Amino acid sequence: MKLNKLMPLLILIVIVIIAFIFVENSKNNSSNNNNNDYTHGKTVILNVTEYLNDGNYSINRTAHEFFNDYRSLKPGDILIIKGRIVQQPKYRHDPFLNINVTTLTISSPGKHSWPIVIYVKENVSNIYKVGDLIEVTLHIDYYDIYQEWNGETWHIYGEFPKECIIDGKYTGGEVIVSSSQVKKV
Repeated sequence: MKLNKLMPLLILIVIVIIAFIFVENSKNNSSNNNNNDYTHGKTVILNVTEYLNDGNYSINRTAHEFFNDYRSLKPGDILIIKGRIVQQPKYRHDPFLNINVTTLTISSPGKHSWPIVIYVKENVSNIYKVGDLIEVTLHIDYYDIYQEWNGETWHIYGEFPKECIIDGKYTGGEVIVSSSQVKKV
């Protein structure tokens, strides 16, 4: 008799759990498909040092897992990295990426910071020079990738700039952009 009275409550609980799982699965599947239009996120401007400090990653060499996350960025956000060019831009063939790129090495303006290298898919070596302050626009998304790395299958997941994922593979951190994503400020 008591079970008959509890049955509607149990059915309601099961329905709520199934609905929750469906909604969460839909969120994960849409971000894994990387069809993000970047209109629902926020725009965040960070200098190079702030960007490097914002990252939170972990590497498990035994399980072959690499996880990346950001403290202030979420999937759908647009990230603008501000930096000053600290080395002469060079147009060259990159053997790892197997494409021709211009390398823009940037550091935080007015500070000694660890630099990052931006790879531009076009020859812009005559447009930018040492000392130029630039902004690079990136798009943050969630990825869940399995790929071969040094003969082992690695699970690479978390938040990454979409410009670090080429043909469904993680570039090892190289940021590859078009010239339209870089501008002088």
